[in-house]
Amino acid sequence: MGILSNFLGWRDGRAAVDGGAILRPAHTAELDLAIRLVLGGQAAGITDHQVSEFLAFANERGIDLGLLWIAEHADKPLLAALPIISPGRTALLFASPPPSHATESTLGHLIDAVCQAIRERDIHLAQALLDPADEVMHRIYTSAGFEVMAELIYLQGSPPPDIAPPVLPPHCRWATYSAATHDQFIRTIQASYRQSLDCPALNGLRDMGDVIEGHKASGAFAPGHWFLLYEADRPIGVLLLASSGRDGDLMELVYLGLPPEARGRKLSEILMRQAMAVVAATKHQRLSLAVDERNVPALKLYYRNGMNRIASKLALMRDLR
Repeated sequence: MGILSNFLGWRDGRAAVDGGAILRPAHTAELDLAIRLVLGGQAAGITDHQVSEFLAFANERGIDLGLLWIAEHADKPLLAALPIISPGRTALLFASPPPSHATESTLGHLIDAVCQAIRERDIHLAQALLDPADEVMHRIYTSAGFEVMAELIYLQGSPPPDIAPPVLPPHCRWATYSAATHDQFIRTIQASYRQSLDCPALNGLRDMGDVIEGHKASGAFAPGHWFLLYEADRPIGVLLLASSGRDGDLMELVYLGLPPEARGRKLSEILMRQAMAVVAATKHQRLSLAVDERNVPALKLYYRNGMNRIASKLALMRDLR
């Protein structure tokens, strides 16, 4: 049933929980305070400029601030949580850190309430990204039904400005995304999940149509930056790139994959060199990506190609179905 079984009751879109806290959607007049709580909690000293930047970002990305929820006690907002819904029926949750041990349970209830609310919008998977050292938030999300999927390593690198596209093996060619190749992209991505070391717990959790829509929503989708590597008439590799970042200087490696039968032939080097060549040709300055820390072959590939670690996050997920 989830921790909502501990709620004392719902009324008018509000829920009371043990300890007297009330969980409810934030009112329009409370958005400023709720955003400050989400960005850093009560003691973070979030500035007006940071709030304005977030509001501009939310407007630019179409983030629905009507989904902000708060937990209040004695008519005072204590905690806030915001789900950012993405195409592909997923949502990324952000929640304010609890100001005290006594409020940890309330935050767990709040996260659960938000999950229930977005489930009503046909969202299938809720995600959260945490500092791997943040044991408190890890414990709270776990109490709200989330499970660890992976620790993600974030990498960035800059290609040499004169890098050339890779020389393809005999009988190989590129194809980009279109209505004609859509089904082959789906089949190739799905085939690349077999025996994959990259977030294997995700395999089978999502409909492939949702996967494609999710990938399209990563940065600015451009069909010409999605590649299938063919050998004769058979696709043997997939590379998805997207412009990202507010300054337009960043390109994201959204996905790179090979079916098991195509591995061990240095084809990943070809896909990676193609990625770097596209970054240089399109005048982006950097390539970024995230990879499961357990995927040692992928990490070696990226490090060989000049990528450097910049951060890590613990990825958690809850299936809302």
